[in-house]
Amino acid sequence: MQRQTKFVVGVVIIVLAVAFLVYNAVDQTKMYMVTVAEYLAAPNAYSGTTVRIAGRVHENSMKWDAKKHDLLFALDDITGEGQIKVHYNGLLPDMFAEGRDVIVEGPHTNGEVFEATAVLTSCPSKYEPE
Repeated sequence: MQRQTKFVVGVVIIVLAVAFLVYNAVDQTKMYMVTVAEYLAAPNAYSGTTVRIAGRVHENSMKWDAKKHDLLFALDDITGEGQIKVHYNGLLPDMFAEGRDVIVEGPHTNGEVFEATAVLTSCPSKYEPE
């Protein structure tokens, strides 16, 4: 083979290998972002994946065990279209409170309680009316 042909074949192999690695990395880290209502409407659609569920912490539903870092609460759909129970074991985010909008992240399970691996909170916007 000519030197130029060997070079082109080598470059093609490297490009294909990099494309394969990028595809696998993206495929493994993708996750769905849904509302509580969307999650309840088709829970089996998220089977075997990590999912993020956006909602609002239900008033008077929070049970926090500070010694065990164990949190149990109900997550309402922002439009009022449903509710799920969430269990989380870890440090409580600073901005976490009842009535606040949060995002819970975790693997889809078939149980009655969503087992969150992360709880994300957002700061209230200073531009929203009080």
